[in-house]
Amino acid sequence: MSKKINLSLLDKFMLFLAVTAAVGMGLGMLAGQIDPKTNIWIAFAGLTYPFFLLANVIFACFWLFRRRFMFAIVTVALIAAGGKTLIASYQFFGEEGESAKDSEHYIRMMTYNVHQFKKYGENNDVSTKDQIIKVIQDQNPDVVCFQEFFTRRKGEYDLIDSVKKRLKLRHYYFVPSVDNNYEAAGLAIFSRYPIKDKGKISFGEFAGNGSIYADIDVKGEVFRVYNVHLQSISFQKEDYDYIDKVTKKMGPEYKSSRRIASMLKAAFQRRSEQVKIMKSEMQECKIPFVIAGDFNDTPASYCVAQITNSLKNTFKEKGSGFGKTYNGTFPNFQIDYIAATKEFDVINYHISKDKLSDHFPVRSDLRLNSSLENDDNY
Repeated sequence: MSKKINLSLLDKFMLFLAVTAAVGMGLGMLAGQIDPKTNIWIAFAGLTYPFFLLANVIFACFWLFRRRFMFAIVTVALIAAGGKTLIASYQFFGEEGESAKDSEHYIRMMTYNVHQFKKYGENNDVSTKDQIIKVIQDQNPDVVCFQEFFTRRKGEYDLIDSVKKRLKLRHYYFVPSVDNNYEAAGLAIFSRYPIKDKGKISFGEFAGNGSIYADIDVKGEVFRVYNVHLQSISFQKEDYDYIDKVTKKMGPEYKSSRRIASMLKAAFQRRSEQVKIMKSEMQECKIPFVIAGDFNDTPASYCVAQITNSLKNTFKEKGSGFGKTYNGTFPNFQIDYIAATKEFDVINYHISKDKLSDHFPVRSDLRLNSSLENDDNY
């Protein structure tokens, strides 16, 4: 006959909260596998996964403290059951590498949404532009994928000229989504090495979002770099003001919360379509490739899970902590990524915590396993 478990009133209350947290975490684990167009609520659960994960860790510790070992074991088992989502969201050990590459055989990749070279929440100013260039210069990348790249035809805001000269990245491909006779903004890839081929991948009606690619030649070895900017939520100032109110425990306003939920839903579903386009393009690529950029979604999401599936996610390989890359109010998570095909080894992963743009720059040293390793002239 089994022994009856006697629970105090506190234990019963905490058990109810623990079950709620476990269900929330479980739904978040499913987000990467279920298309938002099929079930939008699971997509929302993906956003909450890090919080429910932390809650379950706290509950595991609580049960150990209360000597409820069976409850602690079950909680740990539930966390472990979502191992794939867990390691995509959090890493215990990482390798940041040094400011300078350890080997000339490495290719230093960087992705950076530069917010048109403006400080988060502010307008253009020369100081911020110069600081952003300096941040990139300190990391000395070989290839940079820019989202929301901004340039003018001439003058101190001719950023194409600045990047080519100051960063010594002479080869580039820039595709503006907004352009006039004075200035332009869009996606750009800058490279230390020659670009052999290039192209644009359209996301249709979604202005400002899309992808470009460049085939880069490193001493005769060619690989492709995809620079992608997936659908953003497009929050306006009033939305961020509302989020600030909720964060400060002021009463939620139904109209504002409904508006934000609607915007999140639309972004989830549009990214679902964009993921299909990108996966189709990547499947057609016959050479090794790297995909980098602003995915505008969390590691637990369908978007990130599907794009990085079968690729080496540099954060999973060498990152640490939660890998936060967004500098704004929301979504305050990791939303910028670098992933590569199996031909690459991931050497390190680094996020520069410079609060300039609304994103932090991400860089990773990669080694392409090829004849380059044995080329004494390289």
